[in-house]
Amino acid sequence: MRQQVQPQDSTATAPSRALPARRRWTARAGLVGAVLAPTLLVGGPASAGVTGPWSTPVSLSATATDVVSVVDVRTTGTGDVVAVTYRETPGTNRMDLQVAIRPAGSAAWGAPTVVDNLPTGLESVELVPGPDGSLTLTWVNRAALNTIRTATLAPGGTAFSAPVDIASGVNHIDASTAVGAGGRALTAWSRYEDRATYIYVVERASTGAAWSAPTRLDNTPAELLEGGPEALLAPDGTATVVWGENRADGASAIAVDRTAGAAAWTAPRALSAPTVDAWGPEATLAPDGSAVVSWKSNPTGTWTNDSLDIAIRPAGSTQWGAAEQAVGVEYAGLSKPLVGPNGEITLVWHGYRDNAFGLHTVTRSPVTGAWSAPYTLSTGYPREEYDAEIGPDGTAHVLWTQQAPNGSPQTVHYAGRAQGAWTTPFTLTPQPAGVAQGHVVGGPEGRTTAVWQETAGSGVGRLWSAGTGLTP
Repeated sequence: MRQQVQPQDSTATAPSRALPARRRWTARAGLVGAVLAPTLLVGGPASAGVTGPWSTPVSLSATATDVVSVVDVRTTGTGDVVAVTYRETPGTNRMDLQVAIRPAGSAAWGAPTVVDNLPTGLESVELVPGPDGSLTLTWVNRAALNTIRTATLAPGGTAFSAPVDIASGVNHIDASTAVGAGGRALTAWSRYEDRATYIYVVERASTGAAWSAPTRLDNTPAELLEGGPEALLAPDGTATVVWGENRADGASAIAVDRTAGAAAWTAPRALSAPTVDAWGPEATLAPDGSAVVSWKSNPTGTWTNDSLDIAIRPAGSTQWGAAEQAVGVEYAGLSKPLVGPNGEITLVWHGYRDNAFGLHTVTRSPVTGAWSAPYTLSTGYPREEYDAEIGPDGTAHVLWTQQAPNGSPQTVHYAGRAQGAWTTPFTLTPQPAGVAQGHVVGGPEGRTTAVWQETAGSGVGRLWSAGTGLTP
């Protein structure tokens, strides 16, 4: 998840129609294949390793007196788990960006190490896997110039590399990195200036190579807001950047693509239909280079009849299929599409349905292309912050927080989907907390790991973790 989550004590509200804050929920595995029409190739079944049992929660915090929050959790190619967290530097108004590593199958975490020290007013942080089993951390250090930085955990490594500066500039925000074979990578970001936003990208050819000069990707006029770029890099070298465009006459999901070896990017074009406003596009890349983008839409100029839509791009192509409606929604906050090796596409969203706010999901059949009836995961009132991921075996994992009507107390819950069915929600927190929210990840052999914070309204508290398939 690329959006930082900071402690707060408030109830959920309906999202604004402005470009939303980026939620960096990223699927761990993608579809095996796709064609331009909305039918995906069928693969093997997912593992049923989501049933537990869950280990006893252990604390990642040395004390219960720090201001802490969880940023992201990922699994390496060897099954090690990495947690990215924030901790307020004692006696300052700055935050330590930290990483902690837990060896594969173990319940014991290594001590957190500081990757960077950041000013308050935090910008985006993203942890993404590479095809070689590495993990790449990208973040923005905001100062007089906003510096986009990156560090890498090599396959089998025990520590991240020293930070490398990718680009610096006034109002560089919302960075997204994609990593390909041989360490090839690209990073896209937004730059806000004079009531307009522009989209830029830089690239490197291999691990340790120099980053290129920035290239502007959008071709839009002044006083237009664009945000939340998503960078994708396929195994064959095909690159894609997706972002949201907010104009005076509406909003669209925009994409540019470039095939391997091509000299130039395609011109920006809308994936969403011209008759709708599209909000908050989220993109997922398959191992073979196929891609799915999802967004929330409503008919242009209206405030009703919202839906969740998707578009599919086949591997090695720059052509996207027509937008497809998945389900009607109201007040929806959408995660990335979760696409399993059997071709299923699962959407998870926070929204209003059946006279109450809840956390809901639908799944698209890889055989018929039909969407299932909506299914509600939550059993109480869920916070807007949640994490939806997919493991390497195709198991979907969702972690969310439920709260009392007044916003507190709060408890963390988990549900997984394997073999076509969701598990009964499991409560991870042994007792309610003032603020409780976190992240989840799937790993090899059906293992699942959750990391969450339990804090007071001031943000002071502890970080906790539990998992399945662990040894003491």
